[in-house]
Amino acid sequence: MATAKIANLFNVAAPEQAVVETREPGLCTPAADPHYQFNLLVLKKVMMWLSENAPVKNLFILGDAGTGKTSLILEVAARLGIEVWSMSCSGKTRFNDLVGTLTIAESGATRFVDGPLAAAARSGGVFLANEITRMEAGEQMRLVDVLDGRARLTIPETGEVVIPHPNFRVAVTGNSGGFGDDTGAYAGERRGSLAFFDRFIKLALPALEEVDEVGLVMRYAPSLREDIVLGMVRLARDIRKAFVSNGGGLQVTLSTRSLIAWARLTEEYAHFSGVDPIREALHDTLLNGAPSDDRSTVLELFDNWLNGGRP
Repeated sequence: MATAKIANLFNVAAPEQAVVETREPGLCTPAADPHYQFNLLVLKKVMMWLSENAPVKNLFILGDAGTGKTSLILEVAARLGIEVWSMSCSGKTRFNDLVGTLTIAESGATRFVDGPLAAAARSGGVFLANEITRMEAGEQMRLVDVLDGRARLTIPETGEVVIPHPNFRVAVTGNSGGFGDDTGAYAGERRGSLAFFDRFIKLALPALEEVDEVGLVMRYAPSLREDIVLGMVRLARDIRKAFVSNGGGLQVTLSTRSLIAWARLTEEYAHFSGVDPIREALHDTLLNGAPSDDRSTVLELFDNWLNGGRP
């Protein structure tokens, strides 16, 4: 393993002598996004979770849609050379889907092919289960043996017992805390297993400050004027306030992820003649396919901004 300075690797304020070990990237090591902005406290917590002496080796990242739950794991892993095996969960996801499956070779013989959980356990990478809060509680409980400090993974089809690599880590994400969604914002959220979620560090991602969100968007869309980006950010924040998860009535929201997409599309649409690039990009990012009442509300906020009001 090599070492790298934390300040240079993550572009954060850190002592000059602070270094971290990095691995040789593998096939499943994600690519780094050079525009990604780390929150220093969140980064420290993730680095502790990845460390050899981590008291808990399972991480549950909570947050609204588009806040960067998955990106956080991928961006840290990309810079450290860690391989990540991921899977998005639903109410139909079963434990065996995570472990692997038996396949038939050309010779007619059967062989077991590792799923993302088994592959990460063997190699010492990260298993990332997105939207784990949509998975049935009974299926979550089948993961408990893997999550415990005495972790073992038994392959049901073969009976093989896999002893996970010491560097193996489990990360899961969700829009709720495992108790279901009482806001009506996230269809499919379930009440999960308390015993399952009790085995995780629970990390809630903080919202970006306005100035930080403006800076982030401008890194992705550098040709836009700062006052335009500021208006887009403020409009996005008002839409989020009106989203049902915050007690509002909108069924759509403009997450940071969608905001960046809106800004980047605006840059591209600026090359089209006869088009209002900001409005057209907003439609293609958020409004097309949205309920008619939501479209009207968002467009009213948008027009207030264009007419000089603070969105």
